[in-house]
Amino acid sequence: MKLMKENGLESDEWLQQLYDIRESWVPVYNRGTFFAGMNTTGRSEGVNSFFYGFVTSTTNLKEFVVKYDEALKRIVKRENDEDFESEHKFRIVNDNEFLLKHAAKIYTRNVFNKFKDEMSGVFHYKVEEVGNANGFQSFIVKSKEREVKKFAVTLDLQTYEGVCECQTFEFVGILCTHILKVFVRLDIDAVPDHFILPRWRQKANKFRIIDSEGLVHDDGKEESEALRLGHMCQESTKLACLATPSNEAYMIYIEAMNDLSKKLLKVTSYVPPIDVCHEKDDLHSTEPSQILLSDPNIS
Repeated sequence: MKLMKENGLESDEWLQQLYDIRESWVPVYNRGTFFAGMNTTGRSEGVNSFFYGFVTSTTNLKEFVVKYDEALKRIVKRENDEDFESEHKFRIVNDNEFLLKHAAKIYTRNVFNKFKDEMSGVFHYKVEEVGNANGFQSFIVKSKEREVKKFAVTLDLQTYEGVCECQTFEFVGILCTHILKVFVRLDIDAVPDHFILPRWRQKANKFRIIDSEGLVHDDGKEESEALRLGHMCQESTKLACLATPSNEAYMIYIEAMNDLSKKLLKVTSYVPPIDVCHEKDDLHSTEPSQILLSDPNIS
């Protein structure tokens, strides 16, 4: 507002509207919200990098569908390669760097490198204790080079939960140099669980489809069911596309699907809803070729 007044723009309606909604676009107001460290420009560049090399200004809709699938496969392969390196490639850490050793065991390779960058900055700061109230210890973390650069850190000495004035963890999801400096001061050798986001762990992508041969899944019932459903839908769509060009292939597909339905109903207690599939009795009493062919919308 001061800048607007200095330039005689306080009556500009458009600038006034922007100023009124400054909380939604000025980065300083969003520091307490998790965005994985991305800003609006970064998100736009992320979309561009996803399609880079696959889509151009002359790509039509049909080509876009094919290119999108190719781009997605590239991303999946890249993530699988990163997961493999995170789990199996050794990270060189000194024996006395306990926080880094713990981070190397839990974080993905990319996140570990970011954590390491934050950790490397602790040597440029010093810590002063400024007070203790209701179990929370307050610290001031100051830069050794510039005294004016300082941040307030509050930490629960029992649970090691805390916040820093810079709000890096809230915005990025990785501990800042200032909290790490306090951890070093207090001889904390492992990153507390509440400061470890599940998405940054090495096995964050454990629930995923590998290929048409099988799934990687945990013991979680809901997660496994969701993966199996997604995988079966994917495979069913492939078969449907193969059967679409000719009536002969279509008939083979319908007969095979109805035969499969009969087998599945013998081993599961789940009864499909009427609006999605036919009732159980209809599946057993109707000829396979009549189930979908009886639909007047199919020619």
